[in-house]
Amino acid sequence: MQGLYRVRLGTRTLVETFVAAPGPAGWRYFGRAHDPDTGREVFRVDHVVDADWNLVRFRWRDMNGVQVIATPGDRGVEVWIEGAGADRNEFVAGVGTVWSTSPSCLLVVDRMLRTSQMEEVRAVRLEPPFDPQPVLVRVTGVGLRQVSTTNGDSEAREVDVAVDGRRVRALLRSDLPLQADGWFDLAG
Repeated sequence: MQGLYRVRLGTRTLVETFVAAPGPAGWRYFGRAHDPDTGREVFRVDHVVDADWNLVRFRWRDMNGVQVIATPGDRGVEVWIEGAGADRNEFVAGVGTVWSTSPSCLLVVDRMLRTSQMEEVRAVRLEPPFDPQPVLVRVTGVGLRQVSTTNGDSEAREVDVAVDGRRVRALLRSDLPLQADGWFDLAG
C-alpha cells in the first residue's frame, strides 16, 4: 500500500508520502514528510512491528540532523537521540509502543489494542523537540461510516482517540487510517 497524508506538525502542514506492507513477521511503514511549498524533505519515519503489533523499531530522522531510534527493552522502550547538540540515551519504563506525529502510530496502537483486547496502552511520545515522555493512549470505537474511495465505497471505523485525556475523532479503514481531526488526513 502507498499513499499520501497531509500531516500537521505544530503549526505546519506537511505532506507525508508513505509505503506500508505486511511481511512474514509483522508490518512496516516508511514515510517521508515534505514541505508542500518548497518540496524540501522535513523528516523520515520508519516504523516496524511484529505480527502482534508490538514494537520492533521506530526511527525518525529529520533533515536537520536529528535521528531518534526506539526499540523495546525490558519493561519499557529504549530511546536513542542523536544530533541537536548532544547525543543521549533514555529508557522510558512502563511503555510498550511509540506515539508520534506520523499516522502510522494510530494504526499500530489500534491494532495492538484490538489484538490484545486491552483498553489502553502506555506509549512513549516521540515528537520534536524529542523529550521522550510516557503517554496513555486509548482508542475507542464509536461506530461505522461509509467512505468513498477510488474503488467505490468502503466501510471505516469511527474512533475516539485519547492521548493523556486529549481527544480527537478519527476514521480507520481495515488497512490504514483515513483521517484524525486536527492531526492528519489521507490525501491520495
